[in-house]
Amino acid sequence: MATEQDDRAEGTIPSPRKATEWLLALNEAPDDVLLQRRFQAWLTEDPAHERDWISVNSMFDQLGAALSPDTVPMEAAKVVPFPANRATKRRRLAVMAVGLAAACVAAGVFSPELLLRLQADQITGVAQQREVTLADGSTIRLAPSSAIATHFTAGRRDVRLLRGEAFFQVTHDAKRPFVVTTGAVQTTDVGTAFDVRRNAADTTVAVREGAVQVESSGSPHGVREVLRAGDEIRVQTHGDRVFDIARRHIEPEEVALWTSARAMVRDRTVGDAVEAIRPWFHGVIVLRGDLARQPLTGVYNLSDPLEALAAVAHAQGATMYRISPWIIVLSAR
Repeated sequence: MATEQDDRAEGTIPSPRKATEWLLALNEAPDDVLLQRRFQAWLTEDPAHERDWISVNSMFDQLGAALSPDTVPMEAAKVVPFPANRATKRRRLAVMAVGLAAACVAAGVFSPELLLRLQADQITGVAQQREVTLADGSTIRLAPSSAIATHFTAGRRDVRLLRGEAFFQVTHDAKRPFVVTTGAVQTTDVGTAFDVRRNAADTTVAVREGAVQVESSGSPHGVREVLRAGDEIRVQTHGDRVFDIARRHIEPEEVALWTSARAMVRDRTVGDAVEAIRPWFHGVIVLRGDLARQPLTGVYNLSDPLEALAAVAHAQGATMYRISPWIIVLSAR
């Protein structure tokens, strides 16, 4: 008698067509190699598929508080999958996820992602970098899961960093300023190579060569200063308001290390490290307890995000859990 596995091999069972359908199918059969190959083919055949997959997986962030404490822990620096007797719990979680995703679609939660696609001139997916050469000879290297919109006129060159991070190498023109905008913060080239990262609550600017001017009119705090090689500033914002400013000096060669798939976390937090790893991971990373605020220093291999996350967990004496191939939880012991 033909099995379901045989049917899949012969193509008689149709493949899922939507990200939510793939999420359920993969969670129900995480060890099905043929299904995983079909998923990878679906994921790569259209950039829209990858963006939809990211959107659906982001819904898992809302499930962090509901995760069971008896989930099987991952040992040290290796991935330990669910044992077979966890299949029922895994399916239950998948059904919850699909239901949540469907509810979010109905409520219009995905509209920000749609708006981003409409606004962006260039966009990258998970673990994908892209170099863009502009008409003036300047180059922009987009980090994974990032998006920009450009608008050049005779008197000004504007780039909006809509999401993520980018490294800029600018052809200087004093009569035609090059300005990068992230929310309430504007970074103006003064002949330089610099990196800009945009998170939900802050903008970080770091200079590798030359200088930039960073400014914001936001209140209660504002900023207007020139950064030179090795200078880094993090501006915490909410809408058009600036709440906090942090400055430090780093080695210029540490700026935009992500271009070589490495992350340098020096005197930062576990939350900062995970934010650096997150764009390279096809799935969701959840931090539990007070782990996100713990101090951390280290260098991490972004080309292998599971290895990087395991290294973070090991350094902090934390426990790493695998809920599915696409959901990782780090929990303070």
